[in-house]
Amino acid sequence: MCFTIAIHAAREEIEARFNARFEDQVQFIPGYYFSAFTLPLIPVITNQDTGQIKMFQWGLIPSWVKDESYADSIRTKTFNAKAETLTEKPSFRNAVKTNRCFVISKGFFEWQLREKEKIPYYIHLDDEQLFAFAGLYDSWINPGTGEISNTFSIITTTASPLLAKIHNTKKRMPVILPREKEMEWIDPEIPLDYALNLLKPYDDARMKAYTISKRISRPGVEKNIPEIIKYYNYGNEL
Repeated sequence: MCFTIAIHAAREEIEARFNARFEDQVQFIPGYYFSAFTLPLIPVITNQDTGQIKMFQWGLIPSWVKDESYADSIRTKTFNAKAETLTEKPSFRNAVKTNRCFVISKGFFEWQLREKEKIPYYIHLDDEQLFAFAGLYDSWINPGTGEISNTFSIITTTASPLLAKIHNTKKRMPVILPREKEMEWIDPEIPLDYALNLLKPYDDARMKAYTISKRISRPGVEKNIPEIIKYYNYGNEL
């Protein structure tokens, strides 16, 4: 699965990489640690406006949700969406047809189970550049306040051989879109079957992974610091 990512890149770097501009007056603060469980605002590009970078909240709330209580409940179950069941699950089956997006990132974190110990890893592209996760989004209107919530989910698939060794319990990984396929994923004219075929494990040869300190797993400590993605040697590395 994918619940923790890093986006340590300046606004200008993101805009140049994706040939898009942040929405006017939107503030983006780079960070080494974004956890889905804090419901953070994350930069995304949607199929509605490929030239604009929007800030959506992690944890998709489907537009059909009736009340705030259910919205709060469902969003903690939609941080990720399984590629294999997108067309079946009520939360995602409409969004995958009409509301595809990609989620901007520079890296993500997974944990490997070694006997009774969970060892954290940081994973990024081999060139350390920004990339895009395949995602879905939706807009929900709170019936009590009229407030609009724009939210998203990151799509996951079966793990590549490298990620299967790291995420060795669930053996899943987020879908990283090859750069040349990013715009195809969000193209509303692309047939759904073709779009779904893009949701594949990323090439191991184009990724790097290494162990990091268990600081990232400790509650109540600052994690949004450069040291969080620095290599830490536990022995017996991949």
